[in-house]
Amino acid sequence: MIKIDNDFLNEVGLSEMAEERKADFIAQTQAELETRVGEKMSSGMSVEQLREFDGIMHNDRNTMIRVLSQIGDYREDELYQKLLKRHEVSEGNLEILGEYLSVKWVQLNRPDYATVTKSVVEELKNEIINAREEILAAN
Repeated sequence: MIKIDNDFLNEVGLSEMAEERKADFIAQTQAELETRVGEKMSSGMSVEQLREFDGIMHNDRNTMIRVLSQIGDYREDELYQKLLKRHEVSEGNLEILGEYLSVKWVQLNRPDYATVTKSVVEELKNEIINAREEILAAN
């Protein structure tokens, strides 16, 4: 997921936004981006797919076990190994396994994730650029 930060504000022409407003604007924009990406990603998914992803996101043990059984030996997966390195551990925990499953599930079920996300980000950027003066005037 794209992170909204000061670089993003610079890209959309909001670098001069009052410092006391930046953190709130960034948080609201991040939440809006995540909502929009979620809506686009869920479009066209079956109810079962949505339930499965929700189960993964909420670390539902039964869902995680079912998905793991479909994936096979995750411990040898390059993605899982990268997560272990990033967390500086040699064995995973529920948090790492949940992160692995959420990414893996998206890779398998929505291989267009990167394209969809990029499109949504560009759309949001354009909206903010078009409303730049109004946003800055609200200081």
